[in-house]
Amino acid sequence: MKRFHRMLYFLREAIINISRNKGLNSMTIAMIAVSLTIFGIFLLIYLNLNSTIRQWSDAVQIVAYIDQDLSPDEQTQLDSHIRTIDSVDSVSFVSKEEALETLKTRLVGHEELLDGLETNPLPASFEIRLQPKYRNTEGVRAVVEQLERLPQFNDIQYGQQWLDNLTTIIRILKFLGVFLGVFLFLTVIFIVSNTIKLTLYSRKEELNIMKYIGATESFIKGPFLVEGVIRGFLGAVLSLLCLSLLYALFTTIIHYSSASLFQFASLSFLSRSALLGIIILGSVLGWCGSLLTLHKYLKTY
Repeated sequence: MKRFHRMLYFLREAIINISRNKGLNSMTIAMIAVSLTIFGIFLLIYLNLNSTIRQWSDAVQIVAYIDQDLSPDEQTQLDSHIRTIDSVDSVSFVSKEEALETLKTRLVGHEELLDGLETNPLPASFEIRLQPKYRNTEGVRAVVEQLERLPQFNDIQYGQQWLDNLTTIIRILKFLGVFLGVFLFLTVIFIVSNTIKLTLYSRKEELNIMKYIGATESFIKGPFLVEGVIRGFLGAVLSLLCLSLLYALFTTIIHYSSASLFQFASLSFLSRSALLGIIILGSVLGWCGSLLTLHKYLKTY
């Protein structure tokens, strides 16, 4: 019960302190909101790009072409051999006739391009899909190396350049995420620390009196720590409002843009867990900024 009353005291003092310096605190909350909005924008971009990349990676497959006619038994044996590779998820055989029919389907409206063909020039092939965790550069290349040892295949296609570019995009996004996260973390702590520092200097005499009459360090720190949490919380909530408005504006622009851009209209907003995470992150950053400044101040004075 005593601890509960102490927390109420800390909360009341924190609210009073914030109301005393409305201009300074409003600016601090706004700066926190801007920092977290920048982070949230990147998070939105990253999550949507990552979702798109996952869809692309689902389409990753290896096509192994055959330069000779196989008997049904040879086809079955080769199919079984490919399936023994651990990372292979599924294997499908595409005959020369099926390949030609697929080509005709893709050339709807331009079928005359195939009128001069006397024989079917397309080779038969095996289309090989890998398990999700192996749909990357290393996993695909490992399978290709095993397939290249089989004499039945004369050519193996797997979109090497496209796959390498996809892997590079993922690595760049992860690097930018870490860099931006660290930068914004330090920025928010710096903003909160300086605000708390100004507040401490303006109440220097009051705090010294509290120390002289025997107030404990935790009792002095309490209201300022709660104050930092409140600033971080309000900044995070404000950043989420900004993010939702920017998201709504962007999706509206995309919706009324040309058909070539309409494919991006399925963008998704942050999940509930991500929203909660930003609020917690803002509160924790506010607390950390206050704690660092208080530790230095009380140690000096």
